[in-house]
Amino acid sequence: MSFVMDRATEAAANDLAEVRKLIEGMNALVNSQQAQQQAQQQQAQQQQAQQQQQLQKQQKQQQAQQQAQQQAQQQAQQAQQQAQQQAQQQAQQAQQAQQAQAQQAQQQQQQQQQQQQQQQKQQQSTQSNVSSSPRSVETSQTWSPQPNTQPETNAENSPGFNANHAQQNSTTTTTSAPTSGIIIEVNHLSLTRTLYFQLSPDATIEPLVAWLKLSFQDNSISGMVLQYKGFDGLWKCLLNRDDSLKRVLKQSLKNNTMLQMRVPREQDLLSSGYTDKRLLALTTRPSTPNSNACITTPEAGDSTN
Repeated sequence: MSFVMDRATEAAANDLAEVRKLIEGMNALVNSQQAQQQAQQQQAQQQQAQQQQQLQKQQKQQQAQQQAQQQAQQQAQQAQQQAQQQAQQQAQQAQQAQQAQAQQAQQQQQQQQQQQQQQQKQQQSTQSNVSSSPRSVETSQTWSPQPNTQPETNAENSPGFNANHAQQNSTTTTTSAPTSGIIIEVNHLSLTRTLYFQLSPDATIEPLVAWLKLSFQDNSISGMVLQYKGFDGLWKCLLNRDDSLKRVLKQSLKNNTMLQMRVPREQDLLSSGYTDKRLLALTTRPSTPNSNACITTPEAGDSTN
């Protein structure tokens, strides 16, 4: 009996040991599964964290790219606006320059037209004055005074330069006319008489004044106060200077215009802006004409009836 019991006990002990092993094996399996699950969970969490980080990085990169694109667009828009403004300013400046040039061209054309009209008026007035009564206007003479010419002293041989004789004879013939000359108009304001003649560009004052004295029969005519009308419309004194006379003669010849001159009175000098008493004292004081006076004529200005 005891043997049987021992065998039964031993068998039970073996069964119990196997059960324990089985339980331990099950526990080990469960533990390993739990460990695997925990490891998998940790890996999944790590992957999620990495994915979130990557998403955040991508979002940041996208935001940075969007900001950069916006800034680039803003800069491009600003550059376009500036370029448009500059182009508009340049176009406006070009238009203004064109308008200014057009205005200048119009002004120049108007000035040229005015000058042409003035020249035409002067030519018409010259023609009308020459063709008018010889009582108020002297006959036209052509001569070229020289400073060292020897005048002739016979009054009967030079009727073209005698004012009284010019009033009696309305036509004269001109000899020794220069190839080119300037038409001169000299108005004696005290005598209200006008004389027309022609001068060469190299004429000088001394023979001109001498001829004017004889033509107007006024010995008070002075080359200091003898005036010419400048291209600015102002009356200016020659001041007895040959260079001034030659300069205005050359300008008139170049512009193909008539040179206007006058023998001024005292009030005429004052109105021209000259206040020097020495010049005012040289203004004309006409003397009584002498029919027997000796008339001198330049060599190139002799005329015959």
